[in-house]
Amino acid sequence: MNVVVRTLEVLSLIAEAQEGYSLTQVSEKLGYPLPTTHRILALLMKEEFVRRDPTTLQYFSGRRLQRMAALARRDTLASTARVNLQALSEQFNETVLMTQLIDGRAVCVALSETRRPLHLSVAVGQAVPLHAAASARVLYSELPEAEVAVLLEQLTFVKHAPGTPANVTEVIARLKNIREYGYDVCDNEFDLDVWAAAAPIHNSTGAVVAGLALTTPQERSRPQDLRDRIIRAVVTTAEEITLAIGGTPTRLGSTSIAPS
Repeated sequence: MNVVVRTLEVLSLIAEAQEGYSLTQVSEKLGYPLPTTHRILALLMKEEFVRRDPTTLQYFSGRRLQRMAALARRDTLASTARVNLQALSEQFNETVLMTQLIDGRAVCVALSETRRPLHLSVAVGQAVPLHAAASARVLYSELPEAEVAVLLEQLTFVKHAPGTPANVTEVIARLKNIREYGYDVCDNEFDLDVWAAAAPIHNSTGAVVAGLALTTPQERSRPQDLRDRIIRAVVTTAEEITLAIGGTPTRLGSTSIAPS
């Protein structure tokens, strides 16, 4: 059998492993001689496609394989959600975007733009500040506070606009509101005079895999009744995308609006 095919077979087996495989298990499952399996795994380890636990000696997906899987999931999710983003954008004639946490950055992975005037400092492939955007905060809103602190310790808390959170304590307070109400808003935080509402998208285990946000100039988001309708629509659309990817919604249509 061609060495390239064998290498791909080993890579596929490791990628699908839940608990990891030993050298012997990989050899037996694929029917390859032990020396051949060892050479392939050694090469994949060198190139960081697989890693070996130093204690159990079992093989798992490495950094580069995990990165490839993350990119594939991102593309699939963005494609699945495209119709939902467009429908929400057309409902309010405003810009809607989707974000994902990739390598510790909140990256815009999909965008449905309005033709109405809007100054927005984000495009597909571009990151938004972890502390200064609702579309970023919903991504890590359900992580333990210790993990949030590690994520945010890399930041310089740049004051992008008057409403930008100034420190970790202020961000943590926002996360508590997201957990309680199922959404977040940012008002004059990242872009001047821009208001946005965002909600998390969950996978089958209930983990947050993306964030959905609608953005609009402050004057187009008033009165408060309009903001409330936008918030409920954003949460509902996030739930629809969650269901479309086989995820588990946490609210099932019940959205309480946080006190202003």
